[in-house]
Amino acid sequence: MGVRLSIIVTPEKVQIGDKTIYVDNLRPVELLLAALAYGIGIRYIDKTGEVFVMQCEVEGYQIKCEANCTGEEERCLVFRTVTKGVQFTCRDKAQTRAET
Repeated sequence: MGVRLSIIVTPEKVQIGDKTIYVDNLRPVELLLAALAYGIGIRYIDKTGEVFVMQCEVEGYQIKCEANCTGEEERCLVFRTVTKGVQFTCRDKAQTRAET
């Protein structure tokens, strides 16, 4: 079984376990791109010692990004999740109220 994380969102912050990310100046797409860039960027920096630079274009529901790669990208959970898809299940309101 994988790691289970509790995430709480307010207009000002996202709390993941005991860590808080203040998001009041960021749009959701910027957070998504930050997660992607950080996930693959850390591997890039570790391998090359260089700063990671990614360029993205957002048009409608399409995001196209380009960056220098090292071949390690498939080992990054965020990269694989963003490029291969996310499984997301919406619960009905009655189920959500019963859990809180």
